[in-house]
Amino acid sequence: MRVLRVEAIPVPFRLTEGYRIAGHTYTSAENIVVKVDTSDGRTGFGCAAPAPEVTGEAPADALRALLDQLIPLLRMSDAGDPAGFARRAPEAAPAAPAARAACEMALLDLVGLRARVPLVRVLGIKRDRLPTSITLGIDEPGATLERAKRQVAAGFRILKLKVGENWEEDVKTVRLLRQALGAGVLLRADANQGYSEEAARRFLAGLPPGSLELLEQPTVASDLQALRRLADEFELPIMADESVLGALDARRLVEARVADMVNIKLMKSGGIGEAMEIARVTQAAGIGAMIGCMDESRIGIAAALHFALAAANVERADLDGHLDLADDVASGGVLIADGHVLPLLDRDGLGVSVNL
Repeated sequence: MRVLRVEAIPVPFRLTEGYRIAGHTYTSAENIVVKVDTSDGRTGFGCAAPAPEVTGEAPADALRALLDQLIPLLRMSDAGDPAGFARRAPEAAPAAPAARAACEMALLDLVGLRARVPLVRVLGIKRDRLPTSITLGIDEPGATLERAKRQVAAGFRILKLKVGENWEEDVKTVRLLRQALGAGVLLRADANQGYSEEAARRFLAGLPPGSLELLEQPTVASDLQALRRLADEFELPIMADESVLGALDARRLVEARVADMVNIKLMKSGGIGEAMEIARVTQAAGIGAMIGCMDESRIGIAAALHFALAAANVERADLDGHLDLADDVASGGVLIADGHVLPLLDRDGLGVSVNL
């Protein structure tokens, strides 16, 4: 299966509603859709959703890497060998993980299409759905509670609260939601590196037992020992996100016994192949994993879900990024029902239709 044509199409998205996390406010998202046409008449799609505040890869960097390095590499690649492309791509574009992920994603979509099965069946399906959280940005406690109630009414039973700017206000918000929503709703907190170690300690100490399921990336990504001290001191599981981009980071985390869980994202890792290696490394160490996402098209969300359903230790999901987009260019791919995210197992490949 030869690659005939490759396009990289920048797609700016408006968000349905702006939101704030520690250190950043978002009102839009920039994706790049990769379209690969092959000699057997099939078309595969991938999506890059660069996150410069996490990986240093801005949308312009991703597009440049695609045009200058990765698309030429794709044109020389066997469309039926995504693993071969994934092995060569880091050397060609080491600083562009989202761009690499989009290319590998398109090739994997093609593999599923050619085999006439959903991608997860190619990868090795372990389960057919995962409960997913939905994210609530930083706001004053009362406003956050109103948003939380709307999401619970919509069927979500796991809420991910963005925290990290003011630990005292964050404690108030968690306490308010915990009391108002009851034990049937799980709460997770994500500080996005916003706390100092002492502020994280005060936040954790201020919470009654059972308030949260976990705390994600409380402190700066580079300070692994701060994460380790917090994980050792408190019973609440600590999840590493920005501290773990690829498998090398996962190995360092395991060796240093830094955190209890990791958040795997295709846009950090550079694609499904590297994400699978992160899952293998963490599973061998008895560390749990979650599949996360950026604000990205259903193309990327579907790929992330297919990976997660084939990775044995990925038992949590935070796959809500497509819900933030006012007008996606893709349809299908995933379904959210009763707080769970499901693939479309009656469609081949990623199961997406793209209008570009």
